Amino acid sequence: MIQEATLHTDGGSRGNPGPSGIGYALLVDDGFELLTLSEGGAFIGEATNNIAEYQALIWGLDNAKALGVLRVNIRTDSELMVRQLKGEYAVKSAGLKPLHEQVKLLLRSFDSYSIQHVYREENARADTLANVAMDTRDSMGNFAVPWETQGGLMRQGDGSLVSQNPVRQENRPPVSSNSGIYTLTIKGHFDAAHALVGYPGECRELHGHTWDIEVSVSGTELDEVGIVYDFKDLKADLGSILADYDHVYLNEVPPFDNINATAENLARVIYERLEVLLPEQISLDEVGVWESPIAKLTYRRP
Repeated sequence: MIQEATLHTDGGSRGNPGPSGIGYALLVDDGFELLTLSEGGAFIGEATNNIAEYQALIWGLDNAKALGVLRVNIRTDSELMVRQLKGEYAVKSAGLKPLHEQVKLLLRSFDSYSIQHVYREENARADTLANVAMDTRDSMGNFAVPWETQGGLMRQGDGSLVSQNPVRQENRPPVSSNSGIYTLTIKGHFDAAHALVGYPGECRELHGHTWDIEVSVSGTELDEVGIVYDFKDLKADLGSILADYDHVYLNEVPPFDNINATAENLARVIYERLEVLLPEQISLDEVGVWESPIAKLTYRRP
């Protein structure tokens, strides 16, 4: 038996959905350094980013369990998955719900566990394994439980692996006959202080703003009611992010403890956090940050 181990996991998709890979690294501390107990990367066929993140965790937990780990400390750069497993976010996606339940069931087989969000640079080995798997469309590593035996993939007659996950229909409502693109725009706000390190002016000193955040999303499919995405749900998605920044000193809140809390960085971070909360059929168009009633910055993907 292994008393305690740290499990790093990562999953990625090129296209979302698209060709996807997963990776994990299971580490133990011998009192002097961290040693790799087991690690693996696997190509899982076509999936979304979020499905790949969950499948990577499932594979890592399967291997930790097989190797007799009693206490597991999970580290992942998927903030959505961490918050869902902690019960802070609801699992909206029909494609994620069975994976979420599978993880919860696996976690019960350990004496104890912890789960923590880390940034990508702190999850480098798992990220590398997932990307190599996508590049080679193959599996690699010294895993105890091969990926294809733990339920994620199905082997065809020619020996190739295909995903059994319901990817393209994940959380998709019925398609409306009304063609076109529907765009929703909402606003939220928070009050916070910041200081711009290195700025050649008064803004380098501590000062505050009432930040207005404007978000636009779009989709082409209407549900049976005739709604592309509920304003109420979009407001809740944005509100869950802005709550972390309200009435705080932004320079002390990650990731702004490492990067300047500029309008540019704020817009990009909110965009990246909001993007993973939206259903697969909804596209995030842009995030706008109003520092004042006459000053707005907008961020969108290239």
